[in-house]
Amino acid sequence: MPSSYYYETTIPIFGFLRAFYGYGLVLSIITVAALWILFQKAGEEGWAAVIPFYNLYILYKITWGNGWNFLLLLIPIANIVIQIITMVKLARVFGKGGGWACGLIFLYPIFLCIMAFDKSIVYVGDYPGEGFYARAEQQGYANSTWQQTAQDAPKFCSKCGNPVNKGDKFCLNCGHPL
Repeated sequence: MPSSYYYETTIPIFGFLRAFYGYGLVLSIITVAALWILFQKAGEEGWAAVIPFYNLYILYKITWGNGWNFLLLLIPIANIVIQIITMVKLARVFGKGGGWACGLIFLYPIFLCIMAFDKSIVYVGDYPGEGFYARAEQQGYANSTWQQTAQDAPKFCSKCGNPVNKGDKFCLNCGHPL
């Protein structure tokens, strides 16, 4: 009689564990595929997502600028804060804000897949010492680059076509106001 009790109680537990580990395996494969695509979007090798510690190195290289910062994860308690900051930086280098960072913190696989498979989400990059919007402008999301080149271009008089200096108020050739 004890043997039937053993089978009646352990079979459902093993079934649950099998399903749980199967779900975890599928989620791991999808996450690695998403990391592969994100690494490629950031200009890194995609295969780095498969190698266990090297993928952390590449992720921290993309987000922090220095891949060796992943060793900060070895510090107890601080590793939680470091990982949260990394998710905020990951959202930022792909042109997303704080809401997206919260999504990465709490629903990492879902938001990672969205970032990877959405073609409109591109790598913006991280430039130290500048704000998010300045980086976005440098990547062509605003017209500041075009406006800057237009301002630096030589100017010509609209009446006679002769070149004029930047600070001139009148054309030196024809006297037309600029």
